[in-house]
Amino acid sequence: MSSSKERQRTRGEIACAECRRFVFLVLDIGLIVPILVPCSTCVKRGCSMLCPNGTMPPGKGSRFVGVAEEYLRHKAAKLEERMRSLEDALAILQVNTSTQPHPLLTKIRSTEEADSGSSVNTTPTTAESDRHGLIDALGSLYLDGDPQSGAACFFGPSGGSEVPIPETLSPLTKTQEIEVDYLPSYISNLDQAFPFTPSGLPKEHIREMIESYLPEIQRAVSLCETFLKSLSWVFQIVTRRQIIDHLIPLIYRPGIKSLERPRYGPHDLALLFSILALGALVDPALPPYNAEARHYQRVARAALCLQSVFSERSVVTLKALHLMSMYFGMSGIESNAELCYSFLNLASQAALQVSSELHDPSRWGFEGREAYERRSYFWALFSQTLWQSLATGRPPVIMPAVVDCQIPSDFDETTYQSQELPIEFGNWSSQFTMECLAPVIEVVQAVKPPNYQTILELDRKIREFSMPVRPDSTHFDYAPGRMRFFGRSCYKELTLLFLHRGFFAQAMEDFPSDPIRSPVGRSFMVVYQCASTMITATIDQFKLQPVLCSRMWRIWSFAFSAAVVVGTVAIRRLGIKLNPDPFEQLEKACSLFRDAAQTCSRAKTALVSFE
Repeated sequence: MSSSKERQRTRGEIACAECRRFVFLVLDIGLIVPILVPCSTCVKRGCSMLCPNGTMPPGKGSRFVGVAEEYLRHKAAKLEERMRSLEDALAILQVNTSTQPHPLLTKIRSTEEADSGSSVNTTPTTAESDRHGLIDALGSLYLDGDPQSGAACFFGPSGGSEVPIPETLSPLTKTQEIEVDYLPSYISNLDQAFPFTPSGLPKEHIREMIESYLPEIQRAVSLCETFLKSLSWVFQIVTRRQIIDHLIPLIYRPGIKSLERPRYGPHDLALLFSILALGALVDPALPPYNAEARHYQRVARAALCLQSVFSERSVVTLKALHLMSMYFGMSGIESNAELCYSFLNLASQAALQVSSELHDPSRWGFEGREAYERRSYFWALFSQTLWQSLATGRPPVIMPAVVDCQIPSDFDETTYQSQELPIEFGNWSSQFTMECLAPVIEVVQAVKPPNYQTILELDRKIREFSMPVRPDSTHFDYAPGRMRFFGRSCYKELTLLFLHRGFFAQAMEDFPSDPIRSPVGRSFMVVYQCASTMITATIDQFKLQPVLCSRMWRIWSFAFSAAVVVGTVAIRRLGIKLNPDPFEQLEKACSLFRDAAQTCSRAKTALVSFE
């Protein structure tokens, strides 16, 4: 029916569609005066709701009011269904061009405006939506004190789930930070001066002072073995051959002290002390966050400052900085989280300056084992910078476009890893980093949000990437072997979680009662399933290895991200049924962090958010 006829009926110019009479009176004076609708006949027959443009369906019994109401309800349902379909289609088109909802999909806030049929001014709502979208796209900025002179801490769109809050620091943490200085002034000043090297230092004298803090060789070897067994499954920064066969014999010179100048530098000392610090930190015979580990770490930092990290750096410098970053992440002092990020960034910057790490070693004439170890270490450094980028939301220092280092071949790995402890993923990790993890970083850290099709393509690529073969029973029977299998089982889930997390939040916001109905509802399900898998896997691993798990900071950072997801779903009380149940998963997560908080400061910090 044309809109012109509807307007004519409303004005009384043509007959009412239902009663077939003209809705006007002809007065004696000859003037035609339209009657107000509904017309009197429709009112008498009980179908005023149809006048002037509606009609009741033909047939027996169709003239009853109840039939008219049923007919209108059916018609309204069909129109509503069509409206929903159009809204979904519009939302799908909008998500490919912008992260903001279309203005036509903006909710009407005032019921009076909706009832009166008045047009809604969507400009303020749209502006507010744009503002919130911009904040979400950029991340969050924490300012401590004055905006001009106060400390600032930035977390990008993919990071910041577990932000260290000063008020939540435990008494143990504060005590560690206010520890009385017992080191000689030379070493203490070097420690405080990092990363700069003061001029005019008696370097030979200070080097001898630093060497005096080396433990007995038996203790050093024991801590190094503990370090290798407990942490080599994460990233192989230094090999057993480099530590036991090269570094310790070089520094612990047997026999009478030689009068010759030592063949190692301050950064070699820093590397060894960093290994000792991490070995003490994960030693199950020592309490968590023990003083021995802190002592070795301070001496390591002083040794590193004895030689400039800016002008006299080497691959050893990179590895020492890398290990120091790991120490600060596991130190139990939440304020050290920024140091963890800074030291790894400094190692990456040094890699850019050394240059031989970015380009394949064969370009510089390296062959055999030396070329393999350089390639292997570069991919360990590159991979860890990418994971840290996801956790903090900050872009990595080394971008994939500048990488020219080959991935070690399976033959080289088999040949040169035969005398080493099994590493977590080996070449599989390097391949996954280049083909899946690096593209995810580029997408989630981009200023301009990606379209949803890009997300789905990366999702497919990650799922189709084959997993490595499960470790054999020989390696799986001891603790590091089980930790490696735990890492492998969560690798893909974590990548998918970070990939979809932004669209998970969008689905929760746009469709709060049923996010699955969202055009990006797939992301909601992917993130929830990955988070549930992460929580279950962490619970199982914590039962098997409570001591080692409680000292691995990365486990609890990612477990907290997963717990935030299931907690968000649980407290929203969605009108959909999910498997596993969100409340059960949240309760399991709370119980896990409650148990781990007894010995893990990071779990204790996260527990505050749940309580």
